[in-house]
Amino acid sequence: MNKRYFKLFWRSILFPTIGYLFLLGLIGLLVILYNLPTVFWGDVIRFSLPFFIVWLIGSGAIKYYRLRHLNISQLDKFTPTNMTEGKLVELLQDEQAKNIDTIRQLQATQHEQLDHLELFTHEIKNYLTSLNAAAENSPTVASPEVKKNIHQANYYLNLLLNDERLAINNHDYDFQWIDIANLINNILQQNSAAFIHKQLIPELTGLDGIKVLTDRKWLLFCIEQLLSNAIKYSAPNSTINISWEMNSLRIADHGCGISMNDLPRIFDNGFTGKNGHQTTAATGMGLYLVKKVTEHLNFKVSISSVQSKGTTAILSFLPDNIRSSN
Repeated sequence: MNKRYFKLFWRSILFPTIGYLFLLGLIGLLVILYNLPTVFWGDVIRFSLPFFIVWLIGSGAIKYYRLRHLNISQLDKFTPTNMTEGKLVELLQDEQAKNIDTIRQLQATQHEQLDHLELFTHEIKNYLTSLNAAAENSPTVASPEVKKNIHQANYYLNLLLNDERLAINNHDYDFQWIDIANLINNILQQNSAAFIHKQLIPELTGLDGIKVLTDRKWLLFCIEQLLSNAIKYSAPNSTINISWEMNSLRIADHGCGISMNDLPRIFDNGFTGKNGHQTTAATGMGLYLVKKVTEHLNFKVSISSVQSKGTTAILSFLPDNIRSSN
């Protein structure tokens, strides 16, 4: 017991001892005043003193261990007195460091999510504002303009919702065999207005009879993002080739391509690159979210590109997760 605990012990017994002695003195005074037998006073001392000593020791021990517990919880003020306490302090310090790291990661994730929320809501607001301005300037708004703005607003709303889902660690995946040709045709129908607007022609090769085992919702999301980029950066009146080759779904455009300097960073959060700076529709979030999805699922994404010639986005699947009827 070090000096600190020794002082604590004496402080804990000082006032109770003074009170006990005062009570004995009062009883002795009553014995004298009322001419009681002195043996009565002796019996009081003989019977009460052992209980008092036990109580003092117990009270001191309780306060001692309370202080030890308090100091253990405040590791910067605690000095271990044996190997067991030293090991416990080491474990507690490791746990505290892990908790601090977890809190920092959660704070960083929350900050990132707030940034994404602000970005996506800003983009959605831009397209709604554009529609509102068109309605104010004319009693009627052309159907293609309405469809274009609604499509883009829905696109960013979809990004926002999926970004929030990805931020939750406990994903509810539903793995099933998905017909690639059927899925691609549904996506093309949903994006038909965008194809018509830029006079793009989709060319499908080798998709029939191919099924992959994965989560339909997230695969749909990934293909939509990759196809959206292909549409966005394709030259008007060109083709977008969607094919199945070597256990991979490939989406190839014949647009501006990606520079060699930008290619290593295309999956970074918010990175738009040289091409993104040339269009107001780029947020740098589509490929980032696709990469994030593939890290949780059983397929991979990669991008190859030649500047001024085009870009190919590739979703690669494991052979065990592919069925082919060809």
